[in-house]
Amino acid sequence: MSDPPPAEGNAALPARSAKSQRHARWIAPALWALIGSLGVLLVLLYGADRFFGPEQAKTPAPSVMRNPNPGIDGVIALQVPPEQLEAGDCLQGFTDALGLVTIVTCSTSHNAQMIGTFKITEDTFPGSEELMARSQDLCKSVPLDPSSPLDTTWSYHFSRPSEKSWATGDRKVVCFLALNDGTVQDSLLPSSATPISS
Repeated sequence: MSDPPPAEGNAALPARSAKSQRHARWIAPALWALIGSLGVLLVLLYGADRFFGPEQAKTPAPSVMRNPNPGIDGVIALQVPPEQLEAGDCLQGFTDALGLVTIVTCSTSHNAQMIGTFKITEDTFPGSEELMARSQDLCKSVPLDPSSPLDTTWSYHFSRPSEKSWATGDRKVVCFLALNDGTVQDSLLPSSATPISS
């Protein structure tokens, strides 16, 4: 009786050539270098767009039409950008000096009012802290109606030039008074006074 044939073992894989081994050694590092380079490029592109793009691409907002005869809702204009507000405007939806708001009649419920604007006259940028303090003082100098419901629930808000906008000629300080909570149906400015815009 003949012996059974030997069990067939796993076939040996052909030996890798030195060339294919060298090729495999540099593929992984090159791939990671490529991925890293793409990541850095994306960060640089995003940063350039974030810090330089918006200023260059910024176009003026279209002029908002004011309703000279508001209806029962008291709405004069919707979605108004801050640069189109006028001293004395009573505002709904005010959250900060740079956001869009709705202008309403002052007898309509509102949570803020633009109380005046000022123009800084000097040529040299006074510094951010100095300009902030001066802007606050200017806004607090606006005469208010003594019968208006002012108390600690109100806060001053203002926009002022940044160092960057100062370099382009911006000198405007815009003043607002806003309720921390709730609404009113009165103007904060004296009825006989012309709103300050200097």
